[in-house]
Amino acid sequence: MGEITREKAMDLAVKYLSFKSRTSSEMVGYLKKKNVPDTIISEVMQKLDEYHYIDDAVYLKNYLENNRQLNCYGSRRLLQDLKKRGLSDDLLLSLVDLFPREVEMLCCEMVAKKSLVLLKGQTPFQQKKKVYEKLGRMGYPTEMVLVVIKNLELTDESMELSEDDLVREEKKQQEKLDRDFQKYLRTQRQKGLAGKVLIYQIKKSLMGRGYPYELINEKIEAMQEELLDE
Repeated sequence: MGEITREKAMDLAVKYLSFKSRTSSEMVGYLKKKNVPDTIISEVMQKLDEYHYIDDAVYLKNYLENNRQLNCYGSRRLLQDLKKRGLSDDLLLSLVDLFPREVEMLCCEMVAKKSLVLLKGQTPFQQKKKVYEKLGRMGYPTEMVLVVIKNLELTDESMELSEDDLVREEKKQQEKLDRDFQKYLRTQRQKGLAGKVLIYQIKKSLMGRGYPYELINEKIEAMQEELLDE
């Protein structure tokens, strides 16, 4: 089999796009698997960009809109999925603005209410436990899940998650965030990073672990003076 030409590679790319939208990373990976030379891949990617066949920023917006209408995954799950698709770190950081907390909360509440319909006949405690597990699997932040579960309207509230349960979960999450913050701080300092670049990398790493944006910001703000003085 002869070397793949640019025209052949372009045909492969267009066919790959005919099934669904792709990210730049997915397209490059696909063409590499088809043994397209790197120089031709670069030319094809340039053409795809010129024709607006591939645009990662548009892909992200469409992906989030489809999620709101169809899947209703939480921010942690979305971040993991989008990372696998090869979106840049800068685009991933924009997830906070494109999928704000209030929208995520509405999605979380909708999933919880739909789940309850399938759990009729079980005790309120069993219902809330299973809803908690489902929302966790779907990637919603723990503190958001606890708020939604606390507000669920059930016929018997005698076995609901208590305020003590909520406090314990929040404390556990904060302690875990503190440990991860210190770990990433040590790692990035060892790389010689400091100031705003250090803060950016720590924030990005913590977001990758699925921590709520609000908690990350609170931690960064509490440490910001020390971090910027380095």
